[in-house]
Amino acid sequence: MSHKALIITQKSEKDLSKLQKQFNANVKKINELKQRLKDDGEQLRKIVTRIQSDIIPTEHKHFEKITELVFVFDKHHDDPFFKKKEKAKIADFIVNKSHELIETTGNEDLKVLYEKYTNESFDEMDAEAENATAEMMKNMMSSMFGVDFEEGADVSDPQKMQEYMERKMEEKQAEAQTKKANKKKSDKQIEKEEKIKEEAKNISKAARSIYTDLVKAFHPDRERDENERDRKTEIMKKVTHAYENDDLFELLRLKIELQGADIESLTMADEQLKYYNKILKEQVRELEESLWQLRMQGIGPMGGEDLLSKFGGDEKTMKARITRQVNKLKNNIKLVEQDILTLGVKENMRRFLKDYQIQDDFEGDFMNFLPPGFFR
Repeated sequence: MSHKALIITQKSEKDLSKLQKQFNANVKKINELKQRLKDDGEQLRKIVTRIQSDIIPTEHKHFEKITELVFVFDKHHDDPFFKKKEKAKIADFIVNKSHELIETTGNEDLKVLYEKYTNESFDEMDAEAENATAEMMKNMMSSMFGVDFEEGADVSDPQKMQEYMERKMEEKQAEAQTKKANKKKSDKQIEKEEKIKEEAKNISKAARSIYTDLVKAFHPDRERDENERDRKTEIMKKVTHAYENDDLFELLRLKIELQGADIESLTMADEQLKYYNKILKEQVRELEESLWQLRMQGIGPMGGEDLLSKFGGDEKTMKARITRQVNKLKNNIKLVEQDILTLGVKENMRRFLKDYQIQDDFEGDFMNFLPPGFFR
């Protein structure tokens, strides 16, 4: 059934009240977001399937070739042909590139190589970096939100930090509410709190009344006919799912579809419409958040990327974009293979090192180190 059955209609748009117009706008927005979630979800599944079958294997080969190149640098390091400054540059390249590759692939052989040139355990160094980051985050959060961190609090990754902050903020909020409750309240404050409680109760009641009507009409327990009982069981699954997920849109749709009601008869009173609009507005917010989370479901080295923006489109466009990414990786593999051969010759390596600058923090692919046209 189309969402249009949920749109309040009058002879003219001008005849609609402000609350009715808000209701219609919320219904249209929810329908649009639900459809986008469905369409984007289906397309994202196709994209992820293609990434797993086409892009990721090519990426792994690319990483393998870059790893092979790192060992070419390692082979040159102990060659007396190279001067002390040149060896320092070779070691710098190995350390930076090994670190990047270990973070991406977890290659244990590269950990050995990294430790050879730093005299530090990669895992210990990584733990120290995480601890330093955690301390920095603690200080920042303490300054911003006034949260005290307990000794031994595990905030070693963003997820744990978020969970800890949520718990501490809830504790602070509860403490503040307790202090507030212990203060003598004015009649105006008491009246305001009672009004908020009553409104929350009415908002809950607005959705529950529809749910209750549907339960009474379609509960299968007293149904003797087996086919009808099965039909009502399926209906109740939909009704219960909508109610448990605060999906007023779906509850209203089911009521109209299953009981032949019309939206005007369900939303005549302004007070009722006001509560419906509050529930629907919150539903819009939740759907928008779900859509954002869906779009940020990266995979492998593409974690955190908006894959739909990068690869989405119709079937032809999606295929072309993924093929372009695969071809780019394949071209990079050829370039790295060429550099493995070229830089394997120590005279060529010396030419490369002449223009190489020691990096404080390695960023980008190896190719970014090469001057324009170098060995091309």
